[in-house]
Amino acid sequence: MSNATISDVAKKVGVSESTVSRYLSGFKVRNSESIKKAIKDLNYRPNIMARNLKSGKTGMVAVIVPDVTNPFFAAIVRGAEVAAGDDYMLQLISTGDDPEKEEAAIRRLSGRVDGLIYVPAKEDTDVITEFADYSFPVVFVDRVINNLRGFDSVLADNQTGAAMATNHLIDHGHTAIAHIAGPAASTPGKGRTEGYLAALKKAKIEKNHDYYVESDFTVLGGYQAMMGLLALKRRPTAVFVGNNLMTIGALKALKESKVNVPDEIAVIGFDDHELSDLVDPPLTVISRDAHLQGALAMSTLLERIRDGYQFPPKQLKVDSNLVIRQSCGSTCLYRKTDADKKILSSSTSS
Repeated sequence: MSNATISDVAKKVGVSESTVSRYLSGFKVRNSESIKKAIKDLNYRPNIMARNLKSGKTGMVAVIVPDVTNPFFAAIVRGAEVAAGDDYMLQLISTGDDPEKEEAAIRRLSGRVDGLIYVPAKEDTDVITEFADYSFPVVFVDRVINNLRGFDSVLADNQTGAAMATNHLIDHGHTAIAHIAGPAASTPGKGRTEGYLAALKKAKIEKNHDYYVESDFTVLGGYQAMMGLLALKRRPTAVFVGNNLMTIGALKALKESKVNVPDEIAVIGFDDHELSDLVDPPLTVISRDAHLQGALAMSTLLERIRDGYQFPPKQLKVDSNLVIRQSCGSTCLYRKTDADKKILSSSTSS
């Protein structure tokens, strides 16, 4: 174990102890490379507890998610953990979609953490009314409580992603397109529904109210919603599902009902999954980088911890991307040449 002190590092480099301390706290200082080398040469290990007592910092950041078993939320946590580096440890709280559990957790965190990355279970709740009462900064991820939209946030480009999904189905020739949506009161549920409807409107496809099913972002919710669509007298020929868990439930319903994907119903989901390319057929999805969302949230939070509110709130968005596999079929009109379209048209009419 090294007995080197911060004073030893400062003497070796020829700078003050405060300069070394600022370097260790993440500030840009002169001679930073020399300080880094001296720390390595002397095998110096900062006394984190003493430094935290002196600075008033805890060295802890909390991450609250509704369900850590959801691969999307787990990826956010991993991204945040990597971005935190060695200076901060993460305290993970999975609330089971319970707003009251969130409130109790946040109240206990006051004075025990330096900041919070927060994915709220409900956005229309009034359980958490005044974060100003707490002593730490907050960064929202994926969702934002309605009356707290002045805080930093890192969201997905939900509207664009949903429009891409719907347009992909339209480009395959579908007009009877259903949407299994998340809660309309949630940021992702609302945004993805808006993107779906905008794409239908642009393509001059009339909205069929039977084809819009609001669900709850769970496997069971996706299963029940798809069963409801399959019970319709005129089934949709394609379905856009609003998140990964509901997509799993929807595929289960289709399999149980012996409905072939994509020949009878094409399926596209929002959010990729590690098994998406292993299911039969491999699943076409709208993907967004959840690791990046977690990392951006952490880097924004660390800025707040270090600099306070010297800059206005950040509302960051992560891009959505279409990942084409096989669950929408192999014939996509926009990928054909004009000559191919003419051949298709003439063979259909003859």
